[in-house]
Amino acid sequence: MDTKHFEYFRVVYEEKSIHAAARKLFISPQGLGRIIQNIENEFGTSFFTRTKNGVFPTEEGILFYEQCVRTSQELDVPHLRIRQMEERNHSIRIGFATGTLQLFPLEVLFRFIEENPKIQVNWCEYHNPELISKILESEVDYGFIVGNAPRDRLVQHLRCVCPVVLLVYKGHPLYHEKIVSLDMLKEEKLILMNEMFQIYHDFLRACRLHGFEPRVIAKTMDGATLYRLCTAGLGVAVSPHFPDQNLQNVRAIPLVGDYNWEIYGTWLKEQESNESIRLLDNFLKNELT
Repeated sequence: MDTKHFEYFRVVYEEKSIHAAARKLFISPQGLGRIIQNIENEFGTSFFTRTKNGVFPTEEGILFYEQCVRTSQELDVPHLRIRQMEERNHSIRIGFATGTLQLFPLEVLFRFIEENPKIQVNWCEYHNPELISKILESEVDYGFIVGNAPRDRLVQHLRCVCPVVLLVYKGHPLYHEKIVSLDMLKEEKLILMNEMFQIYHDFLRACRLHGFEPRVIAKTMDGATLYRLCTAGLGVAVSPHFPDQNLQNVRAIPLVGDYNWEIYGTWLKEQESNESIRLLDNFLKNELT
């Protein structure tokens, strides 16, 4: 018996009607009726009692239905695994840690998509710890995370580096400094990217290690807003110094220690056989180095 006939039988059993089941299966009632009749003939028994109000299972029909359910479940497992393997090799889910899209050259990703039309690419933003969890849980195939994640299960390659600077507005006492230390910021009004950004947590930890709690007056998710608040003279801002940033009446001053925003391409070691991940990582290696 054709294995798909198990599913035909299940639908008829559950709908209790040849006509209703045929509509769901997109076949003719006559064709479906013949299939059910052939199944009964093959087993030498009647699985349904036919009435004007529909079809109702016999004891043999109930027993056969239970077997059909078990068989369908057993058949679904290898089909699902095969489909998942095919999807893994022909699609890739990319995650960007919040803010990294401002640094990552998207034209590189678009070229990868153009040159690999058979690979379906989807991407989304997550805050850094969430993205690491998504990768570990196999919900993201390839992630651009900020900083090194010391996990035994992860592979990481450095893909982008962006210096972190202090944005200082014209007229501020620090405006003409060549370099700024954290100790010089103890009393300053500070504007930071918010908790969704790894730089926020790194900066707070560094200040506390220097023995003070930073005076944060504003937090934002948007680099343009951070720059605008600084320009308005509300405070000085700690920010990645993006390559295309056009600063007017604001100076980007290096911080002591050469703190950089390091972006790592990251994926699970157990996914090293994934063709899409290998293609993407090799492509980025050639384009970004």
